[in-house]
Amino acid sequence: MTEELRYIQFRIEDNVGIITLNRPEKLNALSWELVEELAALLRRLRYVDEVRAILLHGAGRSFCAGGDVDWIAGESDRPMPGTSDASIPIPRSQRMTPGGPFMDVTRQMVAVDKPIIAALHGHAVGAGLAYAIVCDRRFGDSTTKMSAIFTSVGVAPDCGLSWYLPRVVGLPTALMMVETGKMFKAEECKALGLIDELVPEGKSFEAAFDYARNLASRASVAVSMARRMVLMGQTATLEQILDYEGIAGVIVASTFDAREGTQSFLENRKPTYRGI
Repeated sequence: MTEELRYIQFRIEDNVGIITLNRPEKLNALSWELVEELAALLRRLRYVDEVRAILLHGAGRSFCAGGDVDWIAGESDRPMPGTSDASIPIPRSQRMTPGGPFMDVTRQMVAVDKPIIAALHGHAVGAGLAYAIVCDRRFGDSTTKMSAIFTSVGVAPDCGLSWYLPRVVGLPTALMMVETGKMFKAEECKALGLIDELVPEGKSFEAAFDYARNLASRASVAVSMARRMVLMGQTATLEQILDYEGIAGVIVASTFDAREGTQSFLENRKPTYRGI
């Protein structure tokens, strides 16, 4: 799968789709064009069977410095409702969904229905923090700094942070983070649960890739269905989950990998999974 992209890079290695935010001169600040590319890529990856897990990281010195302040301040060619000159026309579609593709990235991170692993270094703030905590697991190195920085620049949280952050760090900590915009260093991020695995400087990509590659080598339909059930369990009732587990169990049992997994166990050998 070859992608000609301007603001992100993409490649597939060992069934892992590696997405690199690629505005290093801006610490990978999120422009309208970058998130359009990212949302569109994630939408396509749902249907790329070769990709069984996804790794998200940033080029240069940081993972992501959040939304591009030029756009937020109304200084770019793309109008920002509220801060742009009132004489600049705003497209109807943007008026209906002011966050546009910024919000759609979060939707597509969920809709891709595959594990997404974050490799963090440098700044992961604002919308960058939001995208990081949507991921299944976060590997951060000792340079990582994280903040729900929104109110520090006079704006409100976005990109799903208000939904995910309390579920990751707990309600009191989430309230403190969004109210103060405090910046947390790597060790503090690990203690708060913002980082799952803290590794030495420069090692987050390697650690995240090893983890993603391991997931991609497993019975990937079973892995994806298992994570889907756990995520559904955050909002479903027990009865709903019990019913869904029964249905999902039948779906997974019909795969090649289910037969291979059970047969290899009986034969006391390592399974060879095909992801189907």
